[in-house]
This record gives sequence, C-alpha cells and structure tokens, in this order.
Amino acid sequence: MPDIFDLEPDTIVLQDDSYILSYPHLLSYFAAKSSFGPEDVVCGAHMAYGWMPTVLELYPGSPNIDLPKAAELLTKAKRKGALTDDDIEQLARLVNNSLVGASKLLHFVSPEQFAIWDSKIYAFVFRERPHNYRVRQVLKYRYYLTQLDQYQKDSRFTAFHASINAKVGYNVSALRALELVMFLNTPVFGG
Repeated sequence: MPDIFDLEPDTIVLQDDSYILSYPHLLSYFAAKSSFGPEDVVCGAHMAYGWMPTVLELYPGSPNIDLPKAAELLTKAKRKGALTDDDIEQLARLVNNSLVGASKLLHFVSPEQFAIWDSKIYAFVFRERPHNYRVRQVLKYRYYLTQLDQYQKDSRFTAFHASINAKVGYNVSALRALELVMFLNTPVFGG
C-alpha cells in the first residue's frame, strides 16, 4: 500500500463536487438522532445509495433481518461504536446485499468508528482488482479499519488531518480524511 502521508500533499479535493458538498448534510441527519427507527434505516440507506451508481434494494424478508432489527443495529453502532462481523453482514444483506452500502450507512451513523468501504478503497488497500467477491468480505473491511487505526497513530497524522479539513472546507472525522485520500488516489488496473 502506498504511503498515504506522501500522497496527501498532491491530492486535490474539489469543494464543489457533489460528493464533497453533500457529505456534511448527510452526517447532520444522523448526528441529530440518539436512536433509530425503521424509517431511519430506509432514509439512511437511500441517502447512502445517493452516492452510488446502484439502485437501492432492501431485503427485509427472512432469512435477513427486518427493519426494526436493522434500526437496533444502527442504534448500537452509534451508541457503542462497534458491531460484530455478523451484525455488519446482516446489515449488508438487508441493504442491497452490499457491504459497500452498509459501510456508508454505518459511516453516516458513526463517522468516528466506521469508515466508508468501496471498490476504490479495496483497490487502494489491496492493490488488486476489486472484484465483488473480494469487496464483500467483512474480514477485508476489518483489515482496512485496522490499517486506518494504525495511520491515526502516526506522528504525521495531525498535520495530514488538518490539511484534509482545509481542502474540503469543513472538519471531517479521522476515518473520512484517510478514506478520502485513498478514494482520490485509487490505482487503475488495465485490461
């Protein structure tokens, strides 16, 4: 994996990009709530999918969890800042059967504890093609979260984080700052 601290100075963030403009507004919806109901699961999933080129499908039928159980998991994520791998997999199955969608929803609920995960981040972290069967593995997502934790312990992180906040024009969580630089510096795989 390339050194994210070396990449940051040359990373350009376009403040007028809808991805950057919409981010604080999506966060504010969830920040105002201390617990969640089924309606928040539906609204939040639609917000997360507004960032994706995929149409949202919710699968609340058996054997998947229902919307009230998903709401419980989002409340747990916000209050405790942690979910089990099984919890994350259950949310992913409900939300388009997608770990990417679940990670975005979790990030909006608890931006200090859950990072956004998608095929671009996978390609950055693992330096290989982000096939769906690879990206959908919760163990790979956990590895990524561990790497982000290590970056935050680096002595260069404080300056890195301040620079990203200045580039986006507002304060973002540590995880968002790291993820954004990875997202904007994704390798391209040929043929």
